[in-house]
Amino acid sequence: MRNLPDPLPREALRSRPRRRPRPRILVSGVMGCSSPGVLHLPRIARRCRGVGIAFFLLVLFLAGSASATSPTPSPTSDDIDDLLGFLTGSYRLIGKELDSNKTFLGRVVINQKDKQLQVLRTVNGVTMEGVGRIEIAPLASSRVLRIRFTSGNNKFEGTYLYHSDLDNYARITGYLFKIDPKTGVPIDTKNPGLEVLFPEAPLKPSE
Repeated sequence: MRNLPDPLPREALRSRPRRRPRPRILVSGVMGCSSPGVLHLPRIARRCRGVGIAFFLLVLFLAGSASATSPTPSPTSDDIDDLLGFLTGSYRLIGKELDSNKTFLGRVVINQKDKQLQVLRTVNGVTMEGVGRIEIAPLASSRVLRIRFTSGNNKFEGTYLYHSDLDNYARITGYLFKIDPKTGVPIDTKNPGLEVLFPEAPLKPSE
């Protein structure tokens, strides 16, 4: 009869303790754990004690400070020239009048002149001449097309966003405000003018 091996001690039968998940650096720069799920500060502080709560909070602080204080790069001269050339052309204008719900159709012709744009806006047979410039919107910290028109004794200012359509032509949308003659600042209104400019070049039949 074979001798049976001695039974394993109770300590060997106990399950091995689970390994603590190793900390990792997320794409956003915030430190977390390798366990999947939503990032929660109390949960991470408990599960990643080896990293150090102080270091974890320091990473959060630096990441937030960098994103909040990163300046918007100023456009270079070459960037401005390329952008002005991109915006030049003839456009069909669809809009709504300022402080009114009346709609209109018109035409806008934009030509580059040095470091700015010459804008001719025709609505109902009346042509207004304006000057367009690329400026940085303070609140959004992004580039906008700002056009200032003059019609008789009235002055107007339009702030427009622009993007490329599927044919690589500019499509422009914006709000139109009246300028206060005393302060030179756009008059605040809850019913501004609305304008959309569609490029005419893609609408013409190819030769």
